[in-house]
Amino acid sequence: MSIRFTRRAVAAASLFLAFGGFSAQAQQDGPIRFVVPYPAGGAADQISRLVAQDASLILGRPIIIDNKAGAAGMIAGEAVARAEPDGKTFFVGSNAPLVINSALYAKMPYDPEKAFLPVAGMGKSPLLLVTRKELKVNTVNDLIALGKKDPGKLTMGSASSGNITHLAGEYASTLMGFKVTHVPFAGSAPAIMSMMGNNVDIMFDALPSSMQQVKAGKIHALAILDNTRFPQLPNIPTLKEAGYPNAEASAWFGVVAPARTSPAIINEMNKAINEALKKPELLEKLRAIGAQPMPGSPEVFGKFIADERARWIPLAKSLGVKAD
Repeated sequence: MSIRFTRRAVAAASLFLAFGGFSAQAQQDGPIRFVVPYPAGGAADQISRLVAQDASLILGRPIIIDNKAGAAGMIAGEAVARAEPDGKTFFVGSNAPLVINSALYAKMPYDPEKAFLPVAGMGKSPLLLVTRKELKVNTVNDLIALGKKDPGKLTMGSASSGNITHLAGEYASTLMGFKVTHVPFAGSAPAIMSMMGNNVDIMFDALPSSMQQVKAGKIHALAILDNTRFPQLPNIPTLKEAGYPNAEASAWFGVVAPARTSPAIINEMNKAINEALKKPELLEKLRAIGAQPMPGSPEVFGKFIADERARWIPLAKSLGVKAD
């Protein structure tokens, strides 16, 4: 009897686990969404697609890039903040929606410090000071002279109000002693297209959306906002070389999850992204577009975001930068 009972118990337990396992598997089936707050073609989109492609292979599940541009990244941010914390929806956070917007908007549709949990960094890119070719300035000093000659006449494109391309541009131009008129766009790609159409004069843009246009001779690069030259653009000096060592700035992109997402889900995605960032082929692709990998734990990425807030929020307030 005892043996028969044990066999029945084992059979029942196996059946229970089978159904339980099926239920857990069902929750994990289907695609994962990376909600990107900018349109296709920009730095956020390019980096997200490259990382997602390899991370999806590691996870064994497709990762779909969902571009939701507008409102300085807050449309996408709100959508993810309201999403179920089930591991199916993640936000590709960046400088503006996770940091700078807090200084520019009196009210946001989500609290960037409470609405999300850090998952993993993906990539970052130093900003590049570029101009339309017809502006006919060859050096940073040429641009400074032109900017001072007629303050406010130079137009500066950006990926959106509050984007790092906006704030870093305001900061750098202030350091160099001239004023610009800000012209926001819904992403870096349309801003660069407008520059090629001679509608804006300058931009402080992330490399993935501007470097190829520089190499093709469609726009002109004056300086990189970093302390060292970028290997893919060895002839472009740093702004530090021009006498402005504190003007370094990068656009960065990483994955965050809705608050209340379980540690297991966060750790699984973190592991997949970090494994992807170890692949030589992916590293080569990131460097080719002007990006550097940002590996690390959720805690490392969380500290990075906190450090960015400590730097850029007070700076935005001191410059008096407002959303357009």
